[in-house]
Amino acid sequence: MTTNLIKGGRAVITGAGSGIGEATALRFAGMGAADIVCVDIELDAAENTAAQCRKLGAKAQAYKCDVADAKAQLALAEIVETERGPVDILVNNAGVGSGGPFLDLSIEDWDWLMGINLNGVSYGCYAFGPAMVKRGRGHVVNVASGAAYMMSRSAAAYCASKAAVVAMSRCLRSDWADQGVGVSVICPGVINTPLYKTNTRMVGRTEEQLKRTAGIFEKLGHSPDLVAKAIVKSIQKNQEQVPVGIEASVLYRAIPLLPRPIEGLITRHMTL
Repeated sequence: MTTNLIKGGRAVITGAGSGIGEATALRFAGMGAADIVCVDIELDAAENTAAQCRKLGAKAQAYKCDVADAKAQLALAEIVETERGPVDILVNNAGVGSGGPFLDLSIEDWDWLMGINLNGVSYGCYAFGPAMVKRGRGHVVNVASGAAYMMSRSAAAYCASKAAVVAMSRCLRSDWADQGVGVSVICPGVINTPLYKTNTRMVGRTEEQLKRTAGIFEKLGHSPDLVAKAIVKSIQKNQEQVPVGIEASVLYRAIPLLPRPIEGLITRHMTL
C-alpha cells in the first residue's frame, strides 16, 4: 500500500531543532508539505529549522515542548489541531542517549532517558493519535535505533528504550491499521548528529574513550538526511520497520539467524 500524505500535508516533528528531525523537516518542505510543525525543547533551534522550511516554500512554525511531559504534549496537540488544522504525519524523533556499565548509571539517568526515548514517543502517540484514528487518516513514524536489536553490554538503558519503541510501534501498527492510520518504526545505525555530544550521558569512561567514540560518530556516521529519506519512504510505502545504514541493515537481517552463543559474544564486545 502506498500513501501520499507528505505533499500538501501537515507534519509534526519532535526533536526538529537538529540532526534527524531537522533533516526530515527540510525534506518534507522540499517535497511540498503544506505545513510543518517543528517541535523541540530548544525553541531557538526549532525556530531556525522552521525558518529554513519557510524558505523552501512550506508554512512552518516552531513550538517548544518537553516530550517527557505528557500534559505538555497533550496541550501541544490541542493547540496544533485548533490553530493549524488536522495533522497528517507525526514523527516522534526526539531522543537522548546513555552509555556505560548499567550499575554506574543512576536511577535518575534511567528515568531521564526512558522519559524522553520511550515515554516521549508514547505521549506523542497519545496526543496526536486519537484525531488521526477518528479521521481514518494519518501516519506515525517512531524513530528507534539499530540498538533495538544490536545489544550492547555498555548500553542497557538505551537498548531497552529503543527495543520498547519497536515493540510499541509494531503493536500500534496492528491496532490502528483498520482505522486507516499507518505506523512505522525507523532503526538508524551510526548517524552523525549532535546527539552524542549534547544529549548523551556517558559514565565509567575516560576522556580518551569518549573522544574515540565521538570520532567514530563524526568520521563513520551517516548523514541525518539518509534517515530522513528512510522516513519519507516508510510513509510512502507504509513500511513496518526500517533499518538505516549498512551496519544496521546487515545486523537486522543477520542477528535472527545467529546462534545464541554468537549473539551473546557480539553483545559482550559491542561497546560505546
